[in-house]
Amino acid sequence: MAVDETSNDLDENPNNNLGNNLGKDASNTTVKDTAPNQNQKSALVWLGVLLVIALGIYFQNPAYALLGALALRLILDVNPIKQSGTIGKLSLQTAIVLLGFSLGIDSLMQMSSDYGLIVAVFVLGTLGLGLLMGRLLRSDQVETTLIASGTAICGGTAIATLAPLINAKPQQFAVATALVFLLNIIALLTFPYIGTQLGLSQEVFGAWVALAIHDTSSVMATATIYGDEAAQVAAAVKLGRTLWLIPLAFAVSLIYGRREAKIRVPTFVLLFVGMAIVSRFVPLEPVVVGYISLLSKTLLVIALAMIGLEINRQTLSQMSMRSIGLGVGLWIIVAPVALALVLYL
Repeated sequence: MAVDETSNDLDENPNNNLGNNLGKDASNTTVKDTAPNQNQKSALVWLGVLLVIALGIYFQNPAYALLGALALRLILDVNPIKQSGTIGKLSLQTAIVLLGFSLGIDSLMQMSSDYGLIVAVFVLGTLGLGLLMGRLLRSDQVETTLIASGTAICGGTAIATLAPLINAKPQQFAVATALVFLLNIIALLTFPYIGTQLGLSQEVFGAWVALAIHDTSSVMATATIYGDEAAQVAAAVKLGRTLWLIPLAFAVSLIYGRREAKIRVPTFVLLFVGMAIVSRFVPLEPVVVGYISLLSKTLLVIALAMIGLEINRQTLSQMSMRSIGLGVGLWIIVAPVALALVLYL
């Protein structure tokens, strides 16, 4: 009985409740201290992204935006722009569509004729070599398919298209995407220097990067650094390479029995061709074409910044040595072969 009374006294004692309240206050203080820290990181990322975009636009170099945004994401491990993937995709596609004005349908058809065979040889050869290397390295079959297809055709777009068709797990999709992204960064930093040292013309360089670099965004960024003509050539050849995704996706859907797969031409490719046709019949003043070109470059810088925010530490830590060996080894082989095809075929 005495024990029960003592217990009741403790429960009713205000001084005893004070300890409990202090504990709750300390807990609340910890939560409050943590929240501003996260908000501060988000604010820093926002300011940093705006800064690197401004630098990229000012220097006409998308690499500033890509590398700056990537560094912010990896260091602070926060992406406050929830729709960064969508923004990057729309910015990139709009930038490519606008290039149709300055290219023209006549030039587009000529380049498609000149480089059609080269693109076919590169795509089919890279696919075959990638699948063979994956078997020799005993790499995961799904990752091998994703990496080989991304290297042969259009990087992340090919990987995203094929992933559901071959039942790829989220980790396999993330690893292939991250590996392609890292190789794109290396190309962005080194290819303009290599092109300059080799004395490559604008046309040759544009065609080379359109074959040798995985993603359309990095192709356009690298070519833009080298020159406007290189960017126009790269856009035309790269879009021709991207169209190979249609027969590839169709073949994969048949192999894996995925009848519900939707195979279609990317809308922005059709719009790019449409703009090239419009420019043929609606000639624009040079000053207008200049503004359109500036807007295209600005959108490309924004796209690269958004793409840089998409890669995080967790994705990078999931890459296996076999996947890295396959992706890097395949790219090291096909990149110089692509240049040889452009120069000699």
